[in-house]
Amino acid sequence: MITPLPADVAVCAGADGHPPLVSLLARAQASFVADFEERLRASEIEGLSLAHSSNVLRHLADGPRRARDIVERCGVTKQAVSQQIAHLERNGFVSVCRDDEDQRARIVALTTKGECAQVVVHRLFAEVEQEWAERIGQDASDALRQALTDLLGEGTAC
Repeated sequence: MITPLPADVAVCAGADGHPPLVSLLARAQASFVADFEERLRASEIEGLSLAHSSNVLRHLADGPRRARDIVERCGVTKQAVSQQIAHLERNGFVSVCRDDEDQRARIVALTTKGECAQVVVHRLFAEVEQEWAERIGQDASDALRQALTDLLGEGTAC
């Protein structure tokens, strides 16, 4: 379900009469996030948000990692990641222990619940993407993905 803008929100037009691309991208992202978050709330996973998943959980797919490495990979503040890790630990998605090589460092690892959450998150992302592809057509969806990849470069999407 693509979340539409409220009726009273005017869509601005650029100099060429079309909505600015940046506005469309921002609205698309906001709609995707709203749809994903709604599905996540309705899922079997409680206490998880898109931010938790994208900032912490996805960086643990290949195994445990230092908290500092997660901060470097996700591009948000150390404080934000620390708060998210603490939340995920309290809710049983990750375990945190001291690094044997550096007692100041913390190692974050997925728990079984965290691994299950990753499966659910991947499924929900796929559901939203599939629904969007059904709305605009698979060819248009593939072309959009390719155009954005070409624009941003390989490896920049994750």
